[in-house]
Amino acid sequence: MDDLLLKILAVTAVFALIFGPLATRSSMRREPVYGGTLAKVFHFLGVTLLVVVLPSVLTALILGGGFRVAFPVGMTLLLSSLVMLVIFAVFERPARTAALADAEDRGWTEKDARTSGL
Repeated sequence: MDDLLLKILAVTAVFALIFGPLATRSSMRREPVYGGTLAKVFHFLGVTLLVVVLPSVLTALILGGGFRVAFPVGMTLLLSSLVMLVIFAVFERPARTAALADAEDRGWTEKDARTSGL
């Protein structure tokens, strides 16, 4: 491995350690994960890889790697993220379907009307 690629991977790892958990936590706050531990692991990996695509491409361009380095690094991270998120979906889909099927649609109740603020 050449020195340029090692520098790009080091910067990418720093961004992954900082922004990966933040983005994953934000995503899980908006939509909870129902698929268990494996689903959470693949969700974390997919989100983290997606978050570091831009910093790694910009690092490759800034350090002088040009398009011939930036493009393969970016595409590798992007495709790896896609694979991780597809694996996440395999674990998540049945669990989400089961969890949401249990939630009964009770319609609009008096309590909902009073707390809605309308």
